[in-house]
Amino acid sequence: MILVDAHVHVYDCFDIDLLLDSALHNFQEVAKQYALGDSSLSYVLLLTEGPQESWFQGLALKLAARQQCQITAQWTARAGTDENSLLVVHNYCPEHQIHIVAGHQVVTTEKIEVLALFVKQDRLSGLSLPDTVAGIQQLGGIPVLPWGVGKWLGKRGKIVEEFMLNPDHGNLFLGDNGGRPQFWPTPNHFHLAQKTGMAVLPGSDPLPLADEASRVGSFGFFLEDNGLAAESPPTYLKKALLSSRLTISPFGSLQKSRLFFANQIRLRRLF
Repeated sequence: MILVDAHVHVYDCFDIDLLLDSALHNFQEVAKQYALGDSSLSYVLLLTEGPQESWFQGLALKLAARQQCQITAQWTARAGTDENSLLVVHNYCPEHQIHIVAGHQVVTTEKIEVLALFVKQDRLSGLSLPDTVAGIQQLGGIPVLPWGVGKWLGKRGKIVEEFMLNPDHGNLFLGDNGGRPQFWPTPNHFHLAQKTGMAVLPGSDPLPLADEASRVGSFGFFLEDNGLAAESPPTYLKKALLSSRLTISPFGSLQKSRLFFANQIRLRRLF
């Protein structure tokens, strides 16, 4: 199996040991919960870095000169199988590894957020929604329209709905996240995605609060790794996502109401 968190940020306020240790622990807990075993599991974090985030790029520059570099006392980064991925390995338990895949968060001229998964550099800011999605696809990436508090309401929600119904959008996904509160009704766009056969990719989407690093790996999906022996997990994952026979199994729980409101208050005090 491949276990995936499809919406990961690495903010400056995050402790990298906490983020990677938590991702490993959370993935392992999911494996236990669903009795997935241990020996044949692969863990993948799909980054969705915003304009102020450049963690992947920083590591990629270091790895351009050598095959590995130490990130912290506990984790080392190694070059991936392609320019859009790298591997982090636990220094004391080398069998504990996590694949990190490049990706970006892009905002369109309509103020709609789009995730560009498997894209190393952000070259798409300031375009319309159709042009942004087409640009991501031309770069070999996977476009995702992620749910967010208030992001699909009113005019923007209508634009997203109309775009979902446009048969010319090509491969397109919606994104759910672990920060969606339990009291929030399932968005109508998710019901529409189910009717139209569009997959929803879950991810943790941590907030820029230091302790949110511990949520990485706690909300996502897993899929079978048929044929993985011949390919790296990121390569296989991308092919699987683009396959017409894609079947994903989501994991994780939505956020409790009390924590949701507490985090919203904390964010407003910071920004």
